[in-house]
Amino acid sequence: MASRRKTKKSKRHYHIILILVLIILGIFFLYREIGKQEYKPRKVSRQTQPEEIKKIPKIALIIDDLGHNKKAALKILEIKAPLTLSILPHEPYSSWIASEGHQEGHDLIGHIPMEAKEPHKLGKGGLYLWMTDNEIRENLRESLLSIPHIKGVSNHMGSAFTEDKRALSVVISALKERNLFFLDSLTSPHSAGLKIAKEHGIKALKRDVFLDDENTPDYMETQWDKAVKIAKGRGYAIVLAHPKEDTIKFLQKHLPDNEVKIVPLSELYASQ
Repeated sequence: MASRRKTKKSKRHYHIILILVLIILGIFFLYREIGKQEYKPRKVSRQTQPEEIKKIPKIALIIDDLGHNKKAALKILEIKAPLTLSILPHEPYSSWIASEGHQEGHDLIGHIPMEAKEPHKLGKGGLYLWMTDNEIRENLRESLLSIPHIKGVSNHMGSAFTEDKRALSVVISALKERNLFFLDSLTSPHSAGLKIAKEHGIKALKRDVFLDDENTPDYMETQWDKAVKIAKGRGYAIVLAHPKEDTIKFLQKHLPDNEVKIVPLSELYASQ
């Protein structure tokens, strides 16, 4: 009898040990399979990295003073790049250029004449410091109506106007009501444009480089190199140019260059 009991006990121990071994093996294989599912190595090819990783420097190129010359505007519209068209109000071709530019997919902004320190005739729609708040608002309202499809506003001249907090605040407040951004052409180093825009909570940027203040290829080369350097350092640069014959030739030569990417101005505001 004692011998039979010992045999039964040893069988029981054997079964228990066998069950424990099977459980341990089961747990081992289960974790192994889970590990396979969680870790899936991927081959990364340098040639197929997404473009955003490459950090291509961006330049927003704004063509100012459009509106009074249809022939010049047509030459600008022939340039195959996402230029930003900056259109003067109340000019003979303001509305036409805006419509054509919009149809071609260009960004459009209103280029609003503002008082300079040196006396200049601003023409219809010009904003002066002697104007009351209501006069500034009404003049600006009529100017904006003369340029359809715009996304923002920049100042034409305005070295005196953009330094005046009272006058510029009226403009910025009106832009906020219309959900338009502000581009400071920076015709004065003491412009209050960005500060006042920030106070009113609207998006604003400033010009980095004037491309063609001097109408020579050498000068434009120097200014373009300056813009590229800024874009490489900061990620973007804002360049102002004009629809002049030599400027158009320069742009046709340089814009195919892949060193920088020409982008609509609104793309820079969207990233703010």
